Amino acid sequence: MTLAHRRKMPSAGGQSNWGYQKNSMSKEINNKVTDWTRAHAEGRIGRRQWLKLMLTCGLSLPAIARLLESATASDTKGLRIYMVPKFTGFIFFELAKAGGEQAVKELGATLTYVGTTTADVEGQVQVLQNLIPQKPDGIVTAALDINAPVPALKQARSRGAVVVTFDADVAEPGRNLFVNMAPFEIQAKAMLECALANAPDGGKAIWVAPTPTVANFISQKKALDDQIASNPKYKSIQFVDTLYANDDPDKSYSLASSAMQAYPDLKFFISGSGISNPAINKAIMDTKRSGQMFSTGFALPSTMKTYLDDGTCKQFALWSPYKFGYMATYLAILLKAGTVQNQQSTEVDVPTIGKRTIEAHSTINLNSMLFFTKEHPDFDNAVPANL
Repeated sequence: MTLAHRRKMPSAGGQSNWGYQKNSMSKEINNKVTDWTRAHAEGRIGRRQWLKLMLTCGLSLPAIARLLESATASDTKGLRIYMVPKFTGFIFFELAKAGGEQAVKELGATLTYVGTTTADVEGQVQVLQNLIPQKPDGIVTAALDINAPVPALKQARSRGAVVVTFDADVAEPGRNLFVNMAPFEIQAKAMLECALANAPDGGKAIWVAPTPTVANFISQKKALDDQIASNPKYKSIQFVDTLYANDDPDKSYSLASSAMQAYPDLKFFISGSGISNPAINKAIMDTKRSGQMFSTGFALPSTMKTYLDDGTCKQFALWSPYKFGYMATYLAILLKAGTVQNQQSTEVDVPTIGKRTIEAHSTINLNSMLFFTKEHPDFDNAVPANL
C-alpha cells in the first residue's frame, strides 16, 4: 500500500533507524532516499516506483522492508473517522462501508458507521450534529441535501474534523473535499449510452430523482441536458418530465406506473438512483411493457439481474461502491494527517485505484464507470465504460 501520511524523515546528517547505516552511504544517496521516501509518504509517487528507486540506491530488500516498516508507524493510527451515508441498510452504502473499513484497517484508524434508516434530511442533519461533541477526526458523508447539513459540518470542521463528501456533495463551505464517481459529463454520457443501448432510436424520457435538492442529481440532470443539446449522438432523446421518488421503491413503482399511463409513447425512465431503477423495471415488467419502455441509468447489479435476464433492461451503469467508500475514507485520513495537501493539481496515488488528481473546487474523481449487460451482469465481468 502507499505510505499512509507525512512522517518526520531523518536528515542526511541525523540519526536514522531505517535499517541501514548512514555512514555506509554517500550523503547524496542518503538525501535521495530521504526525499523519495517523503514523496512516497505524501502520495506523490507510488509504491512500485519508490521500490525501484530504493533498489537503484543499492538498498537490499531486507533494508527496504525495515525502512517501510519504520515509515509506516504513522500519525494516522488512532484517527476516528465517522461515515454517515444517505441512509443505512441499502447495499450500495453497505459496500461503501466495507471499503471504508478496509481503508482504516490499512492506515490504523477506526471507522464508525452511523445514519438514519430512511432518506430523512432532518434525521441526517441530527446525526451529524450528534457527532460534533465527539470531536471526530474525520467525517465521510453522502448528503441528502446540498445545503441542510452545511451548518453542522462547518461546526465539526471548526473543531478539527476533516469532512469528505462522496456520492452526493454539499455546498463547499461544509466540506474539505468531494469525491465524485466521475465528472458529471461522463456520468451523463454513461446514462445516455445505456438509454441508446436499450432503444437505439431514442425517444421521450422522464428523469427520476429523489428530491429537487440532492446535489449529484441536480448536476447529473444539467449534464444530461447539456449533452443532449450539444452532442448529435444524443439528440434523439427528449426529456418530457421529472419525477421525485425520494429513493423509495414503492413510490418509484407507483410514480412510474402512473407516468406510463400519462405518456403512452414514453421510451425511457433515466435515473441515477439505484433504488428507483429496479423498482421502475419491476413496474415495466408487471405492466407487460418490457421491450416498449425501459428504465436505465445507475443501479446495483444484484438488484437488476432479473431484468437483464428477461430483457426488461438491456444495459445500465455503475461504479464500485466498495472502491468509492475506500477512496473517500482513505483521503479523509490522509487529509487529517496532513499527508495530502488539499490543493488543485495535487496528485494522490490511491492503492488499488491509481493516481487521481484534485481538481477545481476541491473535487477528485473515482473514475471507474462500468457497463452491465446480460452477458456482463456483475462487478467481476462488467465492461469498462471508457467514456
